[in-house]
Amino acid sequence: MATRATHRVLVIGDLNGAYDVLVDILRGTRLVDRELTWRGGRAGLVQMGDLFNRGDGGVRALRLLLKLERQARRTGGKVTVLLGNHEVMTALGHEGYCTEGEYLSFASAKERRAWPARVERALARLVRHRPKGILLPIEPRLEAWKVEHVPGRAALRHELGPQGRLGRALRRLPVAYQTQGCLFLHAGLLPDWAELGVDGLNERARETWALAGSRLWALPKDSLFRNPTGPLWDRSLVRGGVKARAALRDSLRQLGATRMIVGHTQTASLAGGAAGRVLLLAGGRLVVVDVGLKSGPHTARAALILDGPNGLEWTPQGTRVLWKGLQAPLQ
Repeated sequence: MATRATHRVLVIGDLNGAYDVLVDILRGTRLVDRELTWRGGRAGLVQMGDLFNRGDGGVRALRLLLKLERQARRTGGKVTVLLGNHEVMTALGHEGYCTEGEYLSFASAKERRAWPARVERALARLVRHRPKGILLPIEPRLEAWKVEHVPGRAALRHELGPQGRLGRALRRLPVAYQTQGCLFLHAGLLPDWAELGVDGLNERARETWALAGSRLWALPKDSLFRNPTGPLWDRSLVRGGVKARAALRDSLRQLGATRMIVGHTQTASLAGGAAGRVLLLAGGRLVVVDVGLKSGPHTARAALILDGPNGLEWTPQGTRVLWKGLQAPLQ
């Protein structure tokens, strides 16, 4: 169901485990104070999914956003975290993009303290080993050992499973959200899926979680969580072309939206895009906010601000106008 918003909405793209970047953006836009308590009043916050994988801070980011969701509700604000494909994969047994640090983030403090010494002992065993034939490279064998022995793997699977606290929270996240004339999804929404409507898409997600149990591969290939043309995976709209523009217009018309805002595909990989920059496509009707966020003190930080009918790009250096009202975007 579409909701009306009369206050500013901050939109943060795919985090890829970059908890520190999330904190920097929230503080920089003054939605939280130094103690990470909600100070946004009746403002809105939309995070586009893909909190997990490729970095180590996904679980902290999710816990912070869930806390802010509760706090914002008390002041008339609204925090919405969309479901991304990496949340689905990690929660349903596809750990292909998990990192050592991500597993460790679910381990106990005692396990984390003991881990460096365990790695040193494993390395020593590999160095001392003298095979009869060729000694194969040590570093990849050490990495393979880490994957098999890093603490936190079982805790991650339990916590993100159907009975885990965070797993239950993930299973409540919406696939689609609409406010202020904008339609938000992790990836693109093609017309066949748009026919379901926002509420229908979110209901389909709940049904798909129940059908999956704890394994992604238990789902049909054409299901919401696996279909490459579905709203968690589609890249055809951002790649453009005549058919893509027609599909975008059709989907927006079906849902009565002015713009579609998506993540999933980094702006630097698209024509006209750049790392750390929000990208406008299709005359500003398609807004890509996956700006390539990643941890580190000198990495790009950027987010989208919806201020009534206007769109702004926020960076630590200031803001720039992306569009005003419903007119063609400023370039």
